[in-house]
Amino acid sequence: MEHGQGKATKFLISASIAGLMATGFSGAASAQDRADEEAENNVIVVTAQKRSEDVQDVPISIAVFSAESLEEANVDTILELTSVAPNFQARQSQQIATTTLRVRGIGAAGNTAIEPSVATFLDGVYIPRSGSVIASFLDIEGVELLRGPQGTLFGRNASAGALSLRSGTPRNQFSGMVRGEVGNGDRYRVDGFINAPLGENVAIRAAGLYQDFGGYWTNRLDGEQLGGSETAAGRISLNAQFGSLDWTVRADYSKITGDGLSNNDFDPTSVTPAQLAFFQARLGGVLPDTTLFDRTLNQFQESRFDDKHWGVMSDASLDVGEFTFRLINSYRDWDNFQNDGDISFTPVNIFTRDGAYRSKSHNHELQIISPERGLLGGALDFVAGLYYFQEDYRIDEQFQLGPGFCNTLVPPPARPQCNGLLAMGLGEDATDLDFTQDVESIAAYAQANIYASDSLWFTLGGRWTQDKKDALFVQTRNNPFAAALRAPENQVLALDEDEFTYRLGINFQPHSDLLLFASHSTGYKSGGFNSGGSGAPLLGRRTFASETIDNYEIGAKSTWLDGALQANITFYRMDVNGLQDRTFDGIGFIVLNAGDLRQQGFEFDTVIRPSSRFQVMASLAYLDSEFTDFPLASGLPGLGGTQDLTGQSVAVGSPEFSGSFGFQWRGEFGSSDIGWRLNSNYSFQSDAYIGAATDGNPQSIQDGFGLLDARFTIESLNDSWSLSVFGSNLFDKGYCTVRFPQPLDAAFGLRNGVFPGSTGIRCTEGTPRTYGATATYRF
Repeated sequence: MEHGQGKATKFLISASIAGLMATGFSGAASAQDRADEEAENNVIVVTAQKRSEDVQDVPISIAVFSAESLEEANVDTILELTSVAPNFQARQSQQIATTTLRVRGIGAAGNTAIEPSVATFLDGVYIPRSGSVIASFLDIEGVELLRGPQGTLFGRNASAGALSLRSGTPRNQFSGMVRGEVGNGDRYRVDGFINAPLGENVAIRAAGLYQDFGGYWTNRLDGEQLGGSETAAGRISLNAQFGSLDWTVRADYSKITGDGLSNNDFDPTSVTPAQLAFFQARLGGVLPDTTLFDRTLNQFQESRFDDKHWGVMSDASLDVGEFTFRLINSYRDWDNFQNDGDISFTPVNIFTRDGAYRSKSHNHELQIISPERGLLGGALDFVAGLYYFQEDYRIDEQFQLGPGFCNTLVPPPARPQCNGLLAMGLGEDATDLDFTQDVESIAAYAQANIYASDSLWFTLGGRWTQDKKDALFVQTRNNPFAAALRAPENQVLALDEDEFTYRLGINFQPHSDLLLFASHSTGYKSGGFNSGGSGAPLLGRRTFASETIDNYEIGAKSTWLDGALQANITFYRMDVNGLQDRTFDGIGFIVLNAGDLRQQGFEFDTVIRPSSRFQVMASLAYLDSEFTDFPLASGLPGLGGTQDLTGQSVAVGSPEFSGSFGFQWRGEFGSSDIGWRLNSNYSFQSDAYIGAATDGNPQSIQDGFGLLDARFTIESLNDSWSLSVFGSNLFDKGYCTVRFPQPLDAAFGLRNGVFPGSTGIRCTEGTPRTYGATATYRF
């Protein structure tokens, strides 16, 4: 926890070292499709600025991944993208819906009404809840990760960055793919697509996936295998081209069922031996699993989850003269239910939680895209648009009191009365929370490039956004003994705000292999409402204000030695004002505008191609994090209240260093038409706070660690078939994705242990070693 001058000095030293290395390109983008690279001299095409452009000509910090590069890195979901994308994190905890996406350490949990800081887009359509993007990458052709505010070109709430997913587009030729995969944890998967022309100008593409997964964890309490799921997903796309009209219609559906379990083992080193003994006595002589990373747990578990996500969209582009008019319309529906089992994570059935989330949203966006350098004699081009978004969002939560509740948490004199109420059925829906919210957002945006010469141009962009929200929060308590869990509350909530954000940039390209850029952009994330229950009424604290970001970047992109060496570097500083942060009261979370945060550092990526058969990719991200104003931080567990953490480096999900190093090596078996490929990637991060709340608790620090992944493939040289074996986290490194206080820690006597303010800590364990084999046939 360093302050001011020392942190600034370390930043400048690290930045200088990276600057000496800055001779080029993005390692993430280097793994694009080999055939396209060889045919187009390693040109990677992206659509980050609503045009098809070489990534080396885009003045944005961006990481790009093709379908092939994702497969080679064993990346199958957004959660696994962390291993190859520096300064990006995705994590889950107890509920599947909690999926949190972070860019440069800034993000928000997906199981609340708080808006995301990292906006997710599927084929240009905004996905409002990050918890809904948990299905596997089905027929995804490309992924673009844009760091920093992107509001002048993307939909709402891209204040810290944007994640853009692009699915397969129907093409006017017959082709297809089918792939089968088996892996440890009793995982079996089959997926594929078929693409067919329906005429000279019409094509259709259908993709599907099915996966059955048993899980990585074993419950010692009953011997059951847990953490598994069953996934079924499909997408159908239709593309028609009639003259100057290009129209694509898509419909997709995914359904995931399972037990929804994450392994949240108890860390025995977080308390004293006496506290651990009291905990055991309170549970009737048994303890939860206290051995971390052993792939077992010991807790009452009858959890289940059911997640459905579907949508339809239309994307029509019409060329009028040299201008393109693009209209995107969509509707999306996400329905998630999860019973968490015993959420004290103990072998005793004390109380369980039912959580349901339902989001119905529709987006409508009209874009006008001018010809590139096509106005004022080649001195101007622009993209402009109008945007409308509406969402109905609902959160339901019920606590069920189990047979162990009274005898574990209630004082002995009151236990007969408590057990009597349970016998009358008042343990069911002991508390009931209903939160409904309606959001309506409109925006107008434009971004223009003004060219002073062929090598020098300026970028000017602006966006005006208005957000209106209406909500109703109702919390009832049907059993008086549930008073420690939830307090009755009934509030009608409303919010109406607007904001102007902008982007200013200067770009200099002295020759085609070098781009230098600098920019200042601002980001905005609307205010909102606390949707979570609490042990006491929140009253006026149910509403929090908007969060804004000022972002400054200086970067370089270059290519050397005819494409054999490429590297990119971006230096940035992000000042977050009115940070929307969560505090934890032992039972629930409260969101408030806690203070101001500064995130600064650099992102460096490179690829070296000494030959056509071998390439090395490397990336390094440095993040210097400090709260410049944080007087209302959560107090340490067991102490409560607030504390002043101004000047401290305690932001959640902000490791000082992170990155990856990998290579690809390929060749042929003699003179046959069979080739081979070996891919390997080592990702790492330094120490980081990973708590559920930002309280500076040293117990929530995850020590630095690294993960090694590898894949070996045998394939036909005409790309018709391939066989692969793969492994991730090959050294079976144990690590936590979240470290959070034991629920009801005071009742279990776990507070004030090894140092003042400490408490018993739970560790949500990361994915252990995985391995498997894949067979693919293409036609």
